[in-house]
Amino acid sequence: MRFVIVHYHLFKNAGSTLDSILDRNFSGEQHRHIEGAHPWSTVTPDELLAFVAANRDIRAVSSHQARLPIPHDPSIIFLPMLYLRHPIDRFASVYEFERRQASESTSPSVPVAQSGDLAHFAEWTISADATAVCRNFQVIHLSGVQHDMRDARATHEDYDRALERMSELPFFGIVELFDESLAGFQELLRPAFGELSLQFEIKNSSVQRRGSLVERLAHVKGALGDSLYRALLEHNALDMLFYRRALEMFHAKRAALRNLI
Repeated sequence: MRFVIVHYHLFKNAGSTLDSILDRNFSGEQHRHIEGAHPWSTVTPDELLAFVAANRDIRAVSSHQARLPIPHDPSIIFLPMLYLRHPIDRFASVYEFERRQASESTSPSVPVAQSGDLAHFAEWTISADATAVCRNFQVIHLSGVQHDMRDARATHEDYDRALERMSELPFFGIVELFDESLAGFQELLRPAFGELSLQFEIKNSSVQRRGSLVERLAHVKGALGDSLYRALLEHNALDMLFYRRALEMFHAKRAALRNLI
């Protein structure tokens, strides 16, 4: 039986740090990446399976665009890794990341981020012109129903499907509980891969983003003002509900992994 780690690299959810860990443990062709043609593309479970099946050296594969559910194949067991993040903290991280990108980037959010402050980015996020990059992004991504992030809009059906997908996973991480999440991943992967080296340096993080989650959220609220902050929350209402439910699910799955030791 072949075991393959699949890293569902949700944009701005600590994926670059996790990728660096996978790079250190799986060198060369053992850790590969698969993406679509555009920043808004998606990679289906069947496409992910075909890629892994065609590249026998792969022990870990990462993708920003791969969608759940986990592929099923009688000869391959896929072990998933992904992180979830507080939606408003993630919003501010997306803004700061996009401001550092090349101006010729094809990502629709880059010129918006580079043309104004955080409040300007929030105003775009809640507008009809916005992509899903900071608008119930995690629900849309993890439900796997909608396939063009430029105009995707989360529905209650997407929310229910995303929760169902997360409940099917043996484990997942929470960015705000990064170290505890890594310990859970170690327990999940140990039977197939032994002890992995999980030391890390945080990648793609801005100096001004450091501090506690409470402090970072207070900074965002101060930058936006009460009215705009409230509107941003409303446009991420499903992601906020999803994040709260996922926190409960995380602790239950973490306890279940401990009980297997």
